Formats: sequence, structure tokens, C-alpha cells
Amino acid sequence: MATTMVSTDATEGLSLGGQPASHQLRVSRDTTTQLVDHIVGTTKCRDLTDELGRGVVADITAECVALAADVLDSGRQPSAPELDRLRRAAGKWARAGVPLAPIQHAFHEGFSVGLRMVALHAVDGEHAALVDGAVLMFGLLDVVSEAVSSAYLDEYKAVAVQEKDQAHAVVTALLGGDAAASAVAERNGTELAACYEVVAVHFPSHDDETGAPGTREAAAARKLQAISAALSDFFSPAPPLAILSPSGGTILIPDAAETAAEELVSLLTETGGVPVSAAAATAIPEQVPDAAENAYELLRLVQRLSYRPGVYRIADLALEFQIARPGVGRRHLKRMLDPLRRVPDLLPTLEAFVSTEANRKKAATRLVVHPNTVDYRLKRIEQITGIDPMKSSGLRALHAALIADSLDPKKSA
Repeated sequence: MATTMVSTDATEGLSLGGQPASHQLRVSRDTTTQLVDHIVGTTKCRDLTDELGRGVVADITAECVALAADVLDSGRQPSAPELDRLRRAAGKWARAGVPLAPIQHAFHEGFSVGLRMVALHAVDGEHAALVDGAVLMFGLLDVVSEAVSSAYLDEYKAVAVQEKDQAHAVVTALLGGDAAASAVAERNGTELAACYEVVAVHFPSHDDETGAPGTREAAAARKLQAISAALSDFFSPAPPLAILSPSGGTILIPDAAETAAEELVSLLTETGGVPVSAAAATAIPEQVPDAAENAYELLRLVQRLSYRPGVYRIADLALEFQIARPGVGRRHLKRMLDPLRRVPDLLPTLEAFVSTEANRKKAATRLVVHPNTVDYRLKRIEQITGIDPMKSSGLRALHAALIADSLDPKKSA
């Protein structure tokens, strides 16, 4: 804390216009009222301008006026115990969700007007005393701002940690199929939603997550902090609950709007600076564990197939999901491609043709060949496999074979 001191007579204090510089602050009944009117009139924060807020502003203003008068008389800044009341007020504002910026603005406006009140009584020849008074007032503003800001942020962090712990408790209860999940939610000041969008998310490493272990960990922490901040600001129509790590986790969106998962993943991609992959499933509270298991199975499937980032549901991956099941059908599909492995360029051509949705020109561009070359290779594929990729039935079969091949553990190892 600052210990600014101006050299004044400790007995007489600082004088302006033949009176103590603190005179205007101590004797005028209108001083606090004028300051409060000015502060309330220069802020748009309703928490400070409604009836209750104005009362709090009046009390804090009176406290600051008394502190300023004491500083002008003693030449010393207040001690930590003398600032306790301001600290308690800052903590209450943090718990109530009052933004810090208008609070800081209110203090600066109040001190500005208070300094003008003191300076009005200066007369010619009192320049040095006026400067000393200004230095003392600015020193007090510094001390008060530090006390209020630190107390506010300490309480804000404590509340954030508490809310995070409460959210974790509810998510853990739901994911674990705890029969007492409703009671857990109630103990933590909330209630269960009618249904949840269960979203399994994966956050790849950011470009900054390289180098020494400490550097990687710091970058991962920054990524997670940005993602968590964005998550806390998301409502659709209620804030999500989540358990996250730098690599991903589980998000539960209560009573989610139709496109809530897509909107949220887009937001997390932007704020986290990484392409987020996700899988989602909707469930009532009792079915959240099964929905989470299905979502994670879908997410693993998306990653194994190297699909583009975004949100996937079972409707998007029904074919892939079924093919992923071990069995005779999957082995047969995989063997369909074996003859193509013996001829250069045929398998990459088939992959390009399928990934471009059977567009010959796009496939040719991707392969950096002429479209006629693609046509020739597709004919060769038909001759070797007996399946025509130019027909929809043949393309479906070969697409399924490519999926089965991509899911081969040996290939992904």
C-alpha cells in the first residue's frame, strides 16, 4: 500500500485561504450530497443509481470525505484497518455482480469534485499549499483505488472458484448417474433442467503449446482460461455446466436451444484459437451418463476419421458408427480395397473422389492431375473391384470400404 506523505505541520495541517484545507469537507452538510449527485449523474450503472445503490454510494462517499479530511490534516495516508469499510463494500459489489469499471469511475469522479471543493478556498500565494493538497488527494485516490480493486478482485475470484466447484459437483453427479443429483443441484443453489445437450469436446494444442514444459503448460492454461471465460458468458437459455481440461471435457447445456451446441463450439473455437471438435447428444437428467458415453464414442470416431472440426451427432455419423462395430461386415468392407493397394494412385484417387462428393474436377484439382486422368483411374477401379464408383450404389459401397479401412487399428497406430 502507498505511504505518500506531504511535509505539513502535524498539528495545524494544510491550510488554504486561512482555514484548514479540510474545512470544506468537514463542515459543509452539502458536501456529501453534492458528491453523490455528481457520481450518480455521471454513471449509467443501475446498481449504483437505484435507491439501494444510491444509499451505498452515499455511505461510501461519506467515508471517503472523512478519509480525505484526515489526510489533509495529517499529511499521511490511511492505514489498512482504516480502509476496511471500503474493502467490505468492494467485496459486496463483487458478490452482487456490479462491474468494477463503473465503481472505479465513481471513485475517480468523486475525488475530482472533492479536490475542486478544496481548491476553491485557495488564495493568491498559496500555490505550493494547493499543490501539496492535490498530491495528498491523488495519493489517497491511489490508496483507495488499490484497496477497492484488490478487495473486489479477491472476492470475485473466490466467487468464481465457488461457482466452478458448484458446477463441478452438479456435472459429476449427473455424469455419474447419482440418484441424488437433484439434491446436489439444490444444495448448490440451482435445479436440474428438464433435459441437457451433452457435448463432448476436444481442444487440440495451440500453436503456442510448444517448447519447454513450462512454456507449454502456460500456453495451455491461457487457452483454457479463454475458453472458460467464453463459456461463462454463454447463455442458451441458461449458462452451461462443464468439467474441462486443456485438451477437452464435457459440457452440459441446460434446456438447449436447437443450435446451441453449434453456436457454443463456434465461440470456443474463436476464443480458444483452436479448431474445436465436438459430439453432442440430448438426454433427460437420468440418461446423461449414457448420452455422455455415446457422445465420446462419436467424438473418438470423428478423430479417428480425421473429420473436420465442428459438432457431430449420431444422425451425422450413422454409417460410420455402424461400420465401426467389429465383425464380418467390417472385415469384408476392408478387404474390398485390397486389390487397389497393388496399383499406384488408385486408392488416393478413390479417396479424393469420395471426399469431394464425386466431383471429378475437384478431385483432379486435389490430385493435381487432369480430369481425364481421374476418369481413367475410376474405370480401372471398376475393372479391378467390379464396383463402379460412378454409380451411386457403387460409390456408397466404396465409401463404406474407405471408412472401414480408416478405422483399421493397424492403420491408425
